[in-house]
Amino acid sequence: MIFIGIDLAWTYQNETGVCVIGERGKVEYLDAQVYSNDEIIDIVKSYDDKKLCIAIDAPLIVNNEGGSRTAERELMKSKIHGHRLFAFQSNRTFLTNTFGEIRGETLMGMILDALPEVTSGEDPFRSGVVETFPTGICCGLFPEIFPVKYKRKPKVPFEETLKEMQRLRNRFKALEDKENLISGFVSQIPADIMNIDRKMHKHMEDKIDAFLCAFGMYSIYNEIAQMKKFGSDAEGVIVIPVKIYP
Repeated sequence: MIFIGIDLAWTYQNETGVCVIGERGKVEYLDAQVYSNDEIIDIVKSYDDKKLCIAIDAPLIVNNEGGSRTAERELMKSKIHGHRLFAFQSNRTFLTNTFGEIRGETLMGMILDALPEVTSGEDPFRSGVVETFPTGICCGLFPEIFPVKYKRKPKVPFEETLKEMQRLRNRFKALEDKENLISGFVSQIPADIMNIDRKMHKHMEDKIDAFLCAFGMYSIYNEIAQMKKFGSDAEGVIVIPVKIYP
């Protein structure tokens, strides 16, 4: 099984992060750049000799014209390790008016057309595409450091955001050095994050989110965490890994 995480940009002008984790936890590919959908498909197809689990941070099924999906409502009503999460409320009217299309929906359709063995709405570990949510993954897998506010927010000093990203990197380093769950990832994130600028921070954020998408599904597959679903196959599902502590 190969795990592909895609932190999909809303528009074709912004960077998309892509991460590929092999069946033994090695990060085989990690990058963030302005990818076209065809370029993303080419990356996915380069691994199509194996079973694939493709996890995308973007709405993949959006049938509602307004409001929010059941997936977001259920997620925000639930608690993961005692925390409530906020999720972007997706609807067709806003997404199409703002971005011209629902890119996740477009990309998923292209993946299903290009790779007939890949499915959606079923068990993602039988070669499938699944929607996920990096903030939820952090909460589900790393409750001991959550909330970790590594994304830039208005009115939050940039130095504070960098400190949070450094804290998350330290947790990733423990995954490699102490828990031996992954390899080949931490070396691709600057050791001294406090010295990076805003452009590099966004680049690292996209890489980290792509990694989280892939690692979240890797964690479920290897029974490090349990799979929790919000929503329905017909109306859109968000999948989050939740680590169970004794």
